[in-house]
Amino acid sequence: MNDDKHILLTVREVSTLLRVQRPKVYELIKEGAISGFKVGADWRIRRDSVENLIGDIPLGFFDKNDEDAGSSMEEMAETMEGTAY
Repeated sequence: MNDDKHILLTVREVSTLLRVQRPKVYELIKEGAISGFKVGADWRIRRDSVENLIGDIPLGFFDKNDEDAGSSMEEMAETMEGTAY
């Protein structure tokens, strides 16, 4: 395992890594091919179980996804500015 920071992956990250649709990720969890659990309505997948399937995940993958997540949060914050609740 290259990076302890990312020990849990989202369904979206796993689907990107495996180049499959999200329903296939849920199927892999159900079949026991990868290890996942629910947190509320969301699923988290153990990184080591994915790496057992495909090998080490390149660290660059997480850098790219962290940038995307950051820009998405920034866009959401800009959209919400001035919104009354």
